[in-house]
Amino acid sequence: MLKRTSFLLTVVLLLAVAVGVNAQVTTSSMAGKVTDSANEPIIGATVQAVHEPSGSRYGAITNVDGRYTIQGMRAGGPYKVTVSYVGYQTSEAKGITLQLGETFRHNVEMSESSELLGEVVITGKSGVDATKTGAAMHVSASEINRMPSINHGIADVTRLNPQVRVTNGGAMYFAGTNNRYNSFQIDGAMNNDVFGLTANGSNGGQAGTQPVSMETIEQIQVNVAPFDVRQSGFTGGSINAITKSGTNDFHGTIYGFGNNQHLIGSKYRMMNGKTSDKYMDQDEYNAGITFGGPIIKNKLFFFANYEKANQTYQSPYSMGATASKVDAAEATAILKKLQEMAAAQGVAYNGNLDGSDVYTKSDKGGLKLDWNINDKHKASFRWSLVSAKQLNSASGASALNASDYSYDFVSKTNSFVAELQSRFNETISNEFRASYVRVRDERQPGAAFPMISISNVGSGTLNLGNERSSMANALNQDIYTITDNLNWYTGNHTFTFGTHNELYSFSNLFIQDTYGTYYFGSPADFYNGVIKQYRYGQANTSVTGDPRWAPSFSAGQVGLYAQDKMNVTDNLDVTLGVRMDVPLFFDTPTENAEFNTYAASKGWGYKTNSKLSSSPMFSPRAGFRWDINGNNKYILRGGVGIFTGRIPFVWLSNNFSNTGIQLSTYNVSVSTSNPNATKDLSVILDPSKQSQNADKLKASGSQTINVFDKDFRFAQNLRANLAFDFELGGINWTAEAIYSKTLNDILYQNLAYDLNGKTLSDVVSGMDFDKRPMLSKLSDASAYNGIYALSNTSKGYTYNLSLKAEKKFDFGLDLMASYAFTKSKTVNNGTSSVAQSNWQYNYTIGNPNAPELANSAFNVPHSIRVAAFYTKKWKANRSTTVGLIYTGTSGMPYSVYYNGDLNGDSGYNDLFFIPTDAQIEKMPFADYVKDGKVVTSAADQKANFKAWLANDEYMKDHRGEYFERNAANEKFEHHFDFHLAHTINFMVGKNKRALEFSLDIMNIGNLFNEKWGHTSASNGYYSPVVYGYDKNTKSNYFQFLQKGDYNMRSYSDYYSRWRGQVGVKFTF
Repeated sequence: MLKRTSFLLTVVLLLAVAVGVNAQVTTSSMAGKVTDSANEPIIGATVQAVHEPSGSRYGAITNVDGRYTIQGMRAGGPYKVTVSYVGYQTSEAKGITLQLGETFRHNVEMSESSELLGEVVITGKSGVDATKTGAAMHVSASEINRMPSINHGIADVTRLNPQVRVTNGGAMYFAGTNNRYNSFQIDGAMNNDVFGLTANGSNGGQAGTQPVSMETIEQIQVNVAPFDVRQSGFTGGSINAITKSGTNDFHGTIYGFGNNQHLIGSKYRMMNGKTSDKYMDQDEYNAGITFGGPIIKNKLFFFANYEKANQTYQSPYSMGATASKVDAAEATAILKKLQEMAAAQGVAYNGNLDGSDVYTKSDKGGLKLDWNINDKHKASFRWSLVSAKQLNSASGASALNASDYSYDFVSKTNSFVAELQSRFNETISNEFRASYVRVRDERQPGAAFPMISISNVGSGTLNLGNERSSMANALNQDIYTITDNLNWYTGNHTFTFGTHNELYSFSNLFIQDTYGTYYFGSPADFYNGVIKQYRYGQANTSVTGDPRWAPSFSAGQVGLYAQDKMNVTDNLDVTLGVRMDVPLFFDTPTENAEFNTYAASKGWGYKTNSKLSSSPMFSPRAGFRWDINGNNKYILRGGVGIFTGRIPFVWLSNNFSNTGIQLSTYNVSVSTSNPNATKDLSVILDPSKQSQNADKLKASGSQTINVFDKDFRFAQNLRANLAFDFELGGINWTAEAIYSKTLNDILYQNLAYDLNGKTLSDVVSGMDFDKRPMLSKLSDASAYNGIYALSNTSKGYTYNLSLKAEKKFDFGLDLMASYAFTKSKTVNNGTSSVAQSNWQYNYTIGNPNAPELANSAFNVPHSIRVAAFYTKKWKANRSTTVGLIYTGTSGMPYSVYYNGDLNGDSGYNDLFFIPTDAQIEKMPFADYVKDGKVVTSAADQKANFKAWLANDEYMKDHRGEYFERNAANEKFEHHFDFHLAHTINFMVGKNKRALEFSLDIMNIGNLFNEKWGHTSASNGYYSPVVYGYDKNTKSNYFQFLQKGDYNMRSYSDYYSRWRGQVGVKFTF
């Protein structure tokens, strides 16, 4: 392993020296044309740009066409730019600010004279944004500062992008695409979760922290369709941020933000029409300091920061809470029964339902050094640390979790990045970067105990014991990148030759159900020991030598590319480029000879010890920007190209864990095809004795196999973008269209199951209207719980249409409004980290091994955004800023499926058929019996079922149809977020200081009306209809145990309230 790693690093270093390019840019550039009064090019004019805060100097000489280009410039400003030539007046411009990753155009017309022209101060842009080619967004530090925010995260900023949908948890879905396919860079170092476990897609996300202190961010660039081949590693969106640097003046901030329950709305109108309870106690603060300045003036600078955050609150879904759907009395009785059962088995069960305080704690720190070696070479180094700990209780409106179901998630991320910018002469410049990111994550559950999950406790689920995925769960990641960018400027061409190389090393401890997991369909089933489903997983210590075995593997990716950016005319830029990415895999999963022989006999072509192909993946791209009149008032831009991303490496890790050799897994459940699957099992509460049940299940299979197609390819799509930026009525408009066609995405199949030629109507009496195909386990696959194969599909597409308007007034008012429409279709959403779950929870109407193309889990059709920011200067030393953001979006999509296994695949993934009243009468319903008494008769259930379908907004119009995957969206949501800041400027000696007081109120509409500002608490799926098998009557049945006015949706108890935060910041 060490030899292979050393060899790769050697190859990467050689490539970095020979060619070059960075995956994401961290600098800006300037280009233009110098002419005389007759519009003839001036050859040999000297262009010098000085970054005034730091004294950093950049220069160029115009070529035979009068053109110049300066690459590798520090983003931001202000810059002073002078252009001089013997016999001509010297041109001087000040106040120029450079956007990250973009080229600022500065054309100069010189007049013959030896006199110095008066300086030109550039205070803003003339016309629309003339720098971008593809769909992009830029945000500066000052704009970040005025955003309404409590979380102080990247998502608070990106939400104004028309192409993105931001969730409450901070996940960002660009143009209807999985957030796992995004790329997130800070100073060029990878900060997205490449393993793919976090909900918000960034390191530390599982511990509830932000990946960076927003107080350190200088600029953010958001790209959806950039046609610069240097930008890759995503098929969703790219977020590229750079941090602040030191300057010639010592400067910094000391800040603190905080809130508690008194700054959270006391009530909102719940789905059932009742008013919510007062919010529980909460305490939150975020405080920090930044400090930067010169070590050697004009030469060497530093910037350092430290931030501490802490949030503690009571769970709003604790037992008895109004928002909880779990019956408190029933839950208490179950807890008592479980304690009695445990004591009888000589096991102590110490879990409770009291509701522990939930907390999130984090520390962030960093140091950045910038060195102006000379006018030609500039270097920087940055280290950052994010350390966080969060108690995950995961209780929700539909689930009540005991104290031992919770776990601490501990995360620590260290990031190092070094960069060297060089300009060798007037035509050649280079950018080199190396980074290392070290991530250590671990779940720390309570005392070992099996997971007990009981459905229909009231209208919700009760979970006790250790959460099944947290019993043995830890991850180590080490990520190395080396990038280089060589630019050659000649004539009207800027050629880029580059390489971007990544090396990953992973160690992933993940053994689900190692203490045993028991599912019960109802409290009565629990009391009677009727197990609906049982799961158990163990490491085979005779092979692994360790009961907590963690597979390790390494992978890499080498990217090579070339690009030509042409100034075809003064008004037209065209970019042509091609990129080649080669994934590398250094390790091979363990061979399972028995399975390989079996798979060969089936003709599947799969082996457990297959190594993924290192076939090159090509990404040609072409982009253009046409300034139609040459005055930045009408710009047509766009392009087309292939984008190659990564996939979450956890999907590949599954294949190293589940070869059938190192781990034994058991998963049996009651189904139509196997109604007696669990009859011989006992409820064993000693986590060390689960093998007693496992011994009874040997015949049902103990191996879970994960394999992949050896020609499996990383995510890839063809993306086209066309946009028109124009000025009309003094307003800057952008009309934009983005279309993406899937070239390679994921497809999961369970090869242990196949169609048996029957339909549901053949198996269940009265279901003649439901012709969904039935499956059976292969007769010779008894040794396997499941055989999950990962391959590719080319099915899928997204398109996004948007219109945006912006207006900046001289008196301090900035306005923005946008509308976007998105349509997104996929075969598999890839929302899970486990192969079995990605297959099982990909709800389907037909064959789960050939799932239909349907709406994606990220399909949010409509979104409206309106933002207004106003700054009023009262006196020379005082100002007030007011900001208001409106976000109106369609709710997240959802599916409805049966709580049971209709099609015999043991998957619980069967989409709901929406029956007519006549069809309901044919369905075999069963009485709901508890303690020997009929609680709800079959007739009453049918009546309630009919009433529910007649009143549901979506289903009442789709009777007699299947509920397709993600067919409907939650209700349209309206939210207003408010920011108020008052700044007092004052002098201390000769130095300017500022004190800012701020108030942020998220969802401020709820402050004025309890009916406003609702936020859905949907998890994307509902299963109110139970499907089961009665052993006594030997027949299948349905149950609907809800009222006729049942509303399966619920509102978030936290996000449906207004939430405030006060802050103070001292700037020096």
